[in-house]
Amino acid sequence: MSDQWQGIIFDDPRSGHPMLPLVIKVMRCIYRTVNPTRPPPFTVMKWRHSQSLSYQVHEDGYVPSIVILNLREGQQDSTMKTLFTINLNTMTVNDKVRHRHFPVPDEIGSSLRELDEYVRTIVREKKEAEVEEARRRQAFYRCLFDKGLIDEDYGKSFSIDSLLCPICSSQQTSCSKCKIISCSNSDCAASSAVPIVRCSQAFHQARQFCTSCLESPGSLPQLGRCPTCSRLFCSRELNWCVGRPISDDGGIATPSSNPEITRVHSARPLSCNAAINCMSNGQNGRQCSNPGCWSIQLCGTKVCPECTTQDSFSCPCGRYWTCGGCESQSSTVRRLLTCPRCLQCFCPSCSYIRACKVCRRVGLCNDCMEEVSEEAEHTPDGNLLVQCQNCQGHLCNACDDGGKSCCTCSRVLCRLCEEECKRCSHFRRICGDDYGFFEFGSGGEMIYHNF
Repeated sequence: MSDQWQGIIFDDPRSGHPMLPLVIKVMRCIYRTVNPTRPPPFTVMKWRHSQSLSYQVHEDGYVPSIVILNLREGQQDSTMKTLFTINLNTMTVNDKVRHRHFPVPDEIGSSLRELDEYVRTIVREKKEAEVEEARRRQAFYRCLFDKGLIDEDYGKSFSIDSLLCPICSSQQTSCSKCKIISCSNSDCAASSAVPIVRCSQAFHQARQFCTSCLESPGSLPQLGRCPTCSRLFCSRELNWCVGRPISDDGGIATPSSNPEITRVHSARPLSCNAAINCMSNGQNGRQCSNPGCWSIQLCGTKVCPECTTQDSFSCPCGRYWTCGGCESQSSTVRRLLTCPRCLQCFCPSCSYIRACKVCRRVGLCNDCMEEVSEEAEHTPDGNLLVQCQNCQGHLCNACDDGGKSCCTCSRVLCRLCEEECKRCSHFRRICGDDYGFFEFGSGGEMIYHNF
């Protein structure tokens, strides 16, 4: 049995410790039991009521040999005096002030058993972690021995508990994911035997991975190397292309996040976000504007030139681009606007062309409007596009009924906006006929006003 006491202190009600409510419940019960006339403390508090769990570990290291709950109270000289100790092995209370022992009250028996199990879990997990750490360290030494970097006698003489490299005596390091051990000295032969790479950002040095843990099926690699500056970065600090999915016959496959699907290439970094020259090197790729594109399904990656197909589309406004290798190339998905005169395509939000917001009839683009007479601002079937002063949307003559004027600000409203004017919507008014208007009352009722 180890005679070294270990402990967990409960002296801050803001700590959020999962066992704190149980400790407070036990404390209040003991105080009430010993002195029913004295109000029990409401909670723990530094320099006033500081409780703790103390325990010793059995020689096998897997279980505690004894667990004690200490109930302390602060004195005027700011020292803590232990008033009660509760032995969780025997379930007895030691009143150290009155020098007596008594059994644990039944109402807190389950709470104390839960505290005991909590300590047992901590001890067991700590021992298991130590055993696993020793196993990994032995695997590290075995790897160095198998590669001829250390001999067996030297490996046996080196302490298994040592945190130093047996070759260069530098600090050992480990993979952040699988915890495999290597040497932190990049010039040491041990670091080449068990290669571990880390992010080049100073504040990400703890994010380091062995080569087998870099790749994660269904997600981006943990780290990647910028092709321009050759530095390693965490995946989120890089622009990536995950490779356009392709079908068995070489055509474009349905976008899918399935890691087993065949792709033009595996995930590759295009540039880092740490340097302007890397971001502008021309190899960045582009962001596809189609929200269902294969490139957006995984962390919003980009499309490299290799994955861009010949039918890619770029709107003249410069704000909309689709890669061609996704569903965006279907006109029903893209919802592109086509000028009826020059047949050039534009994105749905392009300011170079307008469409009726009701029937989607498309008018002429700005270039065609300049080349023809004023009457040519009609759609092919003669429907003039007029603009609503409220929503700024366009309606053709077939869908426009002339609109109504807002009775407050005189704006002309289309039939889709006639119930509310954006400029004066805080009045919550709806225009009526030429002689008055309706207004919503405080209770939601309609009130008609004559002019």
